[in-house]
Amino acid sequence: MYSVICVNLLLHILIGIVELSTLEFMCQTTLISNSISRLSTRSYKQRMDVITPDLYRVSQLARLNRDLEQFYDMLYDQWRTVTEDDYNSFGRQLCLMLETIKGLCRELKKITKDKRFAEETERLKMNYSSLYELNSDIVNFAIKLPQNARFNEVISEASRILNA
Repeated sequence: MYSVICVNLLLHILIGIVELSTLEFMCQTTLISNSISRLSTRSYKQRMDVITPDLYRVSQLARLNRDLEQFYDMLYDQWRTVTEDDYNSFGRQLCLMLETIKGLCRELKKITKDKRFAEETERLKMNYSSLYELNSDIVNFAIKLPQNARFNEVISEASRILNA
């Protein structure tokens, strides 16, 4: 689906309907949304798997942590360019994924396993915390702050002073 959307946008660029920068970020937004969906599904499935702790393996949790870290890196590289429209397309999914990860952390606290399992659980908590903070930064600094009239006045005044 990701490639179909990008190909359609590329065709629109060729006929002059959409600018290249729009294609770049729309494809990135689609990639972010698809990654969130995939990670949400996996973390929910693992949350259900924890109910039977004898079948749940530390390797599953380690793989999820690795993928969450890669997703964080990708989203961190893009967060300053996220617009309100972009966030509207993936924001709810991101919040739902965060709730699912938080629930998985709660379930993992209930079961006791070996040291490696405890380390991976702690790593999951840190991944949750990092993604939660990044989500807050997107909402507060990339979306809300540019809409703040007082902030825009201060920036304009600072620019005027620097250019004088």
